[in-house]
Amino acid sequence: MRMEQAHEYPSEFEFYEGEEAEAMLPKVLGRFFVLYALCKVEYEGRAKSHLDWGLRVVISKPDGTLLIHERDKHKPRNWQPPGCRLYYLREERFPVLMSIRRRPREVIRIVIEKALALLVVNNIASEELVLEKTEADLVSKVLEDPSLLEEGLRIVDVEHPTPLGTIDLLAMDREGRMVVCEFKRSVAGLDAVSQLRRYVEHMAERYGPDRVRGFLVAPAITSTALRYLYKLGFEFKKLGF
Repeated sequence: MRMEQAHEYPSEFEFYEGEEAEAMLPKVLGRFFVLYALCKVEYEGRAKSHLDWGLRVVISKPDGTLLIHERDKHKPRNWQPPGCRLYYLREERFPVLMSIRRRPREVIRIVIEKALALLVVNNIASEELVLEKTEADLVSKVLEDPSLLEEGLRIVDVEHPTPLGTIDLLAMDREGRMVVCEFKRSVAGLDAVSQLRRYVEHMAERYGPDRVRGFLVAPAITSTALRYLYKLGFEFKKLGF
């Protein structure tokens, strides 16, 4: 489940239909797009809500804004403000767009039965948008293909809140053990290992120390951090952009 972002776009806009529109979804995260799709929508945050299957228009903006419109009225049925992060994943045969707001934590999941049309607008404002790779880009790659970390891994949650901070990714392995994943976009150091240790210890209080594993995911790691990581019984997963 990968996120692809470009610094230069080939045209003013791009238009895709049907299967081609669905195939493009992982590649347009972080860009301005309008999606027309048969979907259902689930919201969880300050309350819970559910919109059953129906034809809707989804608008996503580079600043994290998400709008979900139906046929009538000018206000969206669901929305997320700027600063949210949009992810793509698959659940069984359904593509899913998941928008996460950290504070307060609010999650919108758009489960797509059929993508009918996708419009990607490349030049909608004069202000230049500078995009940088982040930990969330690495998380998106794993959401699209969890086997990049380990075969049989099943995604449980993204940006999971704890009293100690936010766990980048929670998963479950084939043996039913919880896997705590901490991501770094460059070289991981001792601070990253210490952060992972706090999260693993917190989750172990709930599930038991033998039922929780720790993964540090980064393009590289320092030798000192790697020794500390192995001493704690955690694993390093090399993953780059």
